[in-house]
Amino acid sequence: MSGNASTRAQFDAIDTDGDGFISAGELKTFLQENPKVSDANAKQAFDFADENSDNQISYEEFAKFVR
Repeated sequence: MSGNASTRAQFDAIDTDGDGFISAGELKTFLQENPKVSDANAKQAFDFADENSDNQISYEEFAKFVR
């Protein structure tokens, strides 16, 4: 599997409502599954990945974030 396909699969797994974006809540849920991540650290990761500050992470933003 190529890195791009793997990145898409991970994005889709986090985007549990399937709207094409990762919300703060979806990222927090994912990050707190294993191992536990604090609310503050989950918010910090979300804010870092949300480059245009629209309160959602697009696939393009996610792909940059996981590189």
